[in-house]
Amino acid sequence: MERRERNCVSLRTETHILEMEQSMSEPTQELHSLDSVAAEPDQIALPSEPSPKPRRQKGMTHEKLCERIKLGHGLGFGSGYLPWLILRRNNPSPYSNQVATFMPPLGRGAYYFSRGEYHTALLLLWLGVRDLREQFPLWPLAHPHPLDGAPGAAPIKRPWARGLLDIAHEADIDHGFEIGTGVPYVASLDLLATVPLTGGCKLAGFSSKPITESNEEVKWRTLERLELERRYTACIDCFYFVSSSALVPKTTAGRLESWLDASTLYCAPYLLVYASAFADHINCSLDLPINEAVIRTAHFFHITTDEAWLLFWHCCWTQSIDIDPSQPVLTSYPIQAGGRIMRDALRRRFFGETWS
Repeated sequence: MERRERNCVSLRTETHILEMEQSMSEPTQELHSLDSVAAEPDQIALPSEPSPKPRRQKGMTHEKLCERIKLGHGLGFGSGYLPWLILRRNNPSPYSNQVATFMPPLGRGAYYFSRGEYHTALLLLWLGVRDLREQFPLWPLAHPHPLDGAPGAAPIKRPWARGLLDIAHEADIDHGFEIGTGVPYVASLDLLATVPLTGGCKLAGFSSKPITESNEEVKWRTLERLELERRYTACIDCFYFVSSSALVPKTTAGRLESWLDASTLYCAPYLLVYASAFADHINCSLDLPINEAVIRTAHFFHITTDEAWLLFWHCCWTQSIDIDPSQPVLTSYPIQAGGRIMRDALRRRFFGETWS
């Protein structure tokens, strides 16, 4: 009996151990099955990668050139002018402080590729040029004279302007092509002003470069581009100047910029009817501090103080109130005259005469 019981106990024990081993082997089998599943993708042939789309050519092409001309870039006058080059997110300069802003005297937005360009534009508009076109194209081929069709210009028949390719060939200077193409490069002049002189309108070109010293070393290619601009402007009977940010002192530039928004009173045109009488009233109070004269004049015309200040800055821009922009304007002191003398002197320096 005892031997039977022992055999039964050992049999039950072996059975129990066998069951445990089987239960322990099941996860291993599952893991093996998972491994086989995970290995399946490696055994499946992946589809070939799609061929990349051809990249859009970033440089100028003949098609892009024609499209820009159709859109009006480099064409027009006044508020209808569209510069050849405009500031974009993908063409910033690592060297210059670029400016894109609305210019009330022009009635449109303008694009200046350096702070020097912008300050020169401010000065020219304050001097009273009739029009100012920035980033003006110097077309490679012969084209109509830049004064043809300009408002205020005599409606006479002018000879076509020579193309810059011809001018460059004559000067033995490489004109250049758009990168990676055979399309001739379209050069541009920083600023082209239309000046109202006694004998009729005349053009004045300004090339703004970061040159601060007369003995500063300038890249040879820059000198070649300046020579091409000089020759082009000479062909169209146009004044030509190479300027830099040093042309307009910081104080003058800051003062003109602060007057700019009020230059035409585009934001409050109803105030224009007060401008002449407002200036006369201020000019009769030159012994008073500026802030006191403005407040008194506001009461006289029954306008708000804010409207009076807007009129004051407008009259400063037009110089119906003679105030010197080269000096700090302290409103707790009387007006410091000298702006009209300064403006006439600069007109004569650049254009040979002044105008009213």
